[in-house]
Amino acid sequence: MDGYLSALQKGNERAFRILFDKFYASLCLFAESFLKDKEAAADIVQETFIKYWARHADFDNYYKIRSFLYVVTRHACLNYLRDNQAHVDISECKELETEDFFEKKIIEEEAYRLFYAAVEELPSQMRRVIHYTLDGLKNAEIAQEMKISEHAVHAYKKEAYKRLRDKMKGYYFFWESVVVLLLDGLK
Repeated sequence: MDGYLSALQKGNERAFRILFDKFYASLCLFAESFLKDKEAAADIVQETFIKYWARHADFDNYYKIRSFLYVVTRHACLNYLRDNQAHVDISECKELETEDFFEKKIIEEEAYRLFYAAVEELPSQMRRVIHYTLDGLKNAEIAQEMKISEHAVHAYKKEAYKRLRDKMKGYYFFWESVVVLLLDGLK
């Protein structure tokens, strides 16, 4: 991790790309939870990374980088709402500005990020089954799509669930959220 942080501080573009790939999707989801607009959320996240890049030498700690990315995204979203969404309900804006809302959204997005990273580490067939499940397909549809039996789909789901639970056990505080949000139907 120290080499990676050092590379980021020195402006290494490959290290930056790894950081970008690691956080882009979750920051977009985070921004979209404020804006309800995918394109505006993506624009804000890109601007956030540009702001980070302009200050990359200032960060000597991974957690400071992560905090910076989320805080800058949050402020940009609130500014966007203030400047472009005059019809937004005032009580809704006040809720968006609270620390509780901010912390809840960060935890939620981190859970997604950790879960999807764990899914990507699964063997290819299991990973495909999980992706199809997350897309809302039923076992019969997955079996047809993958040209395997429904029993095989069920077995892949069961094993994937076990592996994901083992992988995420260190993140016990995220696991319940992940199960509720993403794995309904894998049990």
